Amino acid sequence: MRLCERLRGMIKGYPPGSLVSLPIEVIEGWLADEGISFEPDLTVSEVAERFSRSPCTVRAWIRAGLLRAYKFRGREYRIPSSALEEFQRREALRRN
Repeated sequence: MRLCERLRGMIKGYPPGSLVSLPIEVIEGWLADEGISFEPDLTVSEVAERFSRSPCTVRAWIRAGLLRAYKFRGREYRIPSSALEEFQRREALRRN
């Protein structure tokens, strides 16, 4: 069953404005069934660890516009996997 069909079936009968919560594992499974990989966005600390840099350096990249990120819960940054891939590509080109 396709993801859209599963969601339609799940919300059928709920009144407008209702909230529905699902375990993340259910959503990940549905995305996997559709061939969509689910990679959660990374924290500043996770990116710092991957690049063997300090979290302060990663935040500086973000503030300088070198690494795309968004604020999560008002004060923490999250970095999408696609932004990290873009950053790595640009850095590789810059070095060559």
